Amino acid sequence: MKATPTILYESAPQTGFLVSSYGATFFCFGSAAINSWLNVFNLPPGISPWVSTGFGVISFLFATIGTIFALRPSYMIHSIKILPFSSSQRQGVGPLPPGVTLEVAARRPAPIPLPLKRFQVKPEQIVLVNRLLNRPVILSEKQRVAKQQEDARRRKEAREYELRHLMTAPFRDARRASSSLFANMRRGLTGEGFAPVFIDGVQYKLDPDGSYAHEGGLAIDRLVKIEPDPQLARSQSKKKA
Repeated sequence: MKATPTILYESAPQTGFLVSSYGATFFCFGSAAINSWLNVFNLPPGISPWVSTGFGVISFLFATIGTIFALRPSYMIHSIKILPFSSSQRQGVGPLPPGVTLEVAARRPAPIPLPLKRFQVKPEQIVLVNRLLNRPVILSEKQRVAKQQEDARRRKEAREYELRHLMTAPFRDARRASSSLFANMRRGLTGEGFAPVFIDGVQYKLDPDGSYAHEGGLAIDRLVKIEPDPQLARSQSKKKA
């Protein structure tokens, strides 16, 4: 085995996702604090006490929603690596049977950004609900040739369009960059687009969109278990006594 760890998975940059998650958190907590200060603790004289109770409920809802946004990045896996056997022994894991040991780096279950949590597991303790590698559709020879011709035609048309519209090229590049940024911000607000993965009975999440996966994800798919049922996946990932 190689003397250095081999990266099996590494997530794409999550700047937009984190900014939107923590930005929404700040807005919700700020709204809850201002509302509580003005309408709960400093209610003008002569106003019914029920009014402050209603505004207190609103502040509680804002704080709850803010907590949900703050926990969006929790349990997000940053990387998965194969460790050399000697390396895992040196890091004080204890007696391990011969075989592959994986190091997982993930965000901690905390509403604030803390250093990544790194821990080591065996491949059988990781269960994916879906495969990382999308199996390609097998085409006939005629279909393959037709697809190649269609792809070549589209590339030629795109290149000709770029050459004919050089003045607007910066705007098109800016649009593509902004669309990617807004897509990450939307994910920070909705939590969509992540693949669930269970490690030792705990649910984590992978970002399959734009992240690096060794051999396109085939290496991880071969090492770990695949179980479409989330309940079975959780139970199968638990370390056997």
